[in-house]
Amino acid sequence: MSTNRFRSAVSRRVALALATAALLSGSAFAQTTYPTKPVRIVVPWPAGASPDVTARFIADRLTKDLGQPVLIDNRPGASQIIGTDLVAKAPADGHTLLYTAAPSVSLNPHVFSKLPYKASDLVPVIQVVEVPFVMIVRTNSPYKSVDELLQAAKREPGKLNYATYGDGTPSHIAGLQLLQKTGTTMTAIPYKDGGILSVMSGDVDFSMEASAAAIPQIKGGKLRALAVSANKRMSSLPDVPILSEMLPGNQLHSWNGIFAPRGTPPEVLDRLSVALQKIIASSEFQQNAIELGLIPVGGTQAQFRSFLAKDFEEWGAVVKRNNIRLD
Repeated sequence: MSTNRFRSAVSRRVALALATAALLSGSAFAQTTYPTKPVRIVVPWPAGASPDVTARFIADRLTKDLGQPVLIDNRPGASQIIGTDLVAKAPADGHTLLYTAAPSVSLNPHVFSKLPYKASDLVPVIQVVEVPFVMIVRTNSPYKSVDELLQAAKREPGKLNYATYGDGTPSHIAGLQLLQKTGTTMTAIPYKDGGILSVMSGDVDFSMEASAAAIPQIKGGKLRALAVSANKRMSSLPDVPILSEMLPGNQLHSWNGIFAPRGTPPEVLDRLSVALQKIIASSEFQQNAIELGLIPVGGTQAQFRSFLAKDFEEWGAVVKRNNIRLD
């Protein structure tokens, strides 16, 4: 080999080695330096709401793990659209995250044709908790079981009613799914506050209320639970049957999870995933979630991604069948 050819070959090898070293050191650099500034978790609810309480619990523990302040930024309003859109358009560097629930990515894309973001603008990091719906009636309701309520509805179609947070909201769609599975007809009554007080007073026959709001009232003796839409009986309501024990198949329920903007580096997502898995698996978090009427989940990014694909289809099926549009 000529001297020039030898030098050229050596130069190419040196260049390749330097490029490889740069890539490896860049990845290691990203892993060891993230985060480089405070991390913001956007929560599309007001301060004090159940998701806000859980997000703050996580933020406090995540601050210790990441070595940077993790701050909560409440951006409520517009069916979680305001806060979700903010994160969807944020820099994809892991310093802005979203703590949200089913409407943001599983429901809103079906009921709004002009969303300012797409579900694909966000990447799932971890599922935090499940939030089952509890089928509730007033404590002195004549209906002691789901079957008794449904039989009454079949005897007089349209006479019974149920409270919702409005058309196209999770409580409305979960109620529709229940009625369609059982071939019953009831009237949906929208309330800004979900109508829980109207259920207590007997003005409304029942509602599908999120567990975090329903369980304190049940334990306080102001409501009676007929069933829950969880995958298994809840430890906080051990004597209350799950709907699938009576009605085979999936029952819609909500959840809380953490997302990052699309394009966030994999090593940053991995760093967050590992830290969050530890927090959610801790006995402190598990107990705290149960006390709030929630079911701790955790798991990997892949597991959350798989869950979301199925969840998206299930919400969409009910929306499509009922032709629900909100714009």
